Amino acid sequence: MQQISIFSPAMSLGPAGPSQDRADFSPHRGRADARELAERVSRAWHAEHMPDGIRVPVGVIASLSQLADAPGTEAALRALAPEALWRLLERVWAVRWIEQPELASWAAPLHQWLMIQPSLQQARSVAAVTHAALDAGLLQLTGTQDAQARREADPLGAVLTTLRSKGARQANAEEHTPSDVAELMARLALGPDLPVSGSLCEPTAGTGGLFRAAASQAAQAGREVHAFEWAMNDVDPLAAASCASNALTWDLGPNVLVGCSDVLVTPDWVSTARRERAQIRTRHAREVADARALAGLRALMSGPAPEAGQASPPLGRGD
Repeated sequence: MQQISIFSPAMSLGPAGPSQDRADFSPHRGRADARELAERVSRAWHAEHMPDGIRVPVGVIASLSQLADAPGTEAALRALAPEALWRLLERVWAVRWIEQPELASWAAPLHQWLMIQPSLQQARSVAAVTHAALDAGLLQLTGTQDAQARREADPLGAVLTTLRSKGARQANAEEHTPSDVAELMARLALGPDLPVSGSLCEPTAGTGGLFRAAASQAAQAGREVHAFEWAMNDVDPLAAASCASNALTWDLGPNVLVGCSDVLVTPDWVSTARRERAQIRTRHAREVADARALAGLRALMSGPAPEAGQASPPLGRGD
């Protein structure tokens, strides 16, 4: 993925550059860090006594997870005023929309709230969560250049589970699958002779932890992760949106489908997600074409002034 600078060369979207899937990557790196991160984020958010719900702190983690752990990134984030930090996180998703529009769209429940003009208290609360996440080493978990290393952690899953009340989890039959269990399930599902491509479907994906393990094992087996189709669904909008955000962080590639349906009511959610993806990509292509045409028009209108005696190009029909 191409590195894109934001504000300064030190601030960049990530993970940058092509994925560096390493079969020799040592597993289990950073899992305790993800749990500690979730606890720190929870303490920071609840200390702010904000009424906005858990979508905001979970969305902060999703947004920060799109940044590369480049030299100076963390210091630059810490130096931003709260409202400037808010606008940076909003811009993260504008760039992701350009790169992979369907995933940015499916992740909307995690970042739509960034489009408002925040109060000072709201901006400070987001800054508090950001600093707590940075203190816990989020960028080291999600911002490394190595895609395989990024697949060793699911901070979003840990944060969402920690912030959500026990009653809410029970009502949604929601429980975060431990990493070791997810890896065992992935090994059993994929089997010893993993194909070079195929479609993997998980109708109750949570935040995508099983696919995190599956993608990691596929890479360890020398398979191209982008050759697989990853279809994830969850009835909880925040969990489904986290699947889309994690698909970006874990570099699952262009063949990702995310649904947010009750599979008992909508068993054909995969087809629905495919139609949504086609519609989003069509709209994206149209908006990109319009933006390029507008940029070309602006470049033409701001070109060098005509020399003396040379007629200016007409700007209208001249009726």
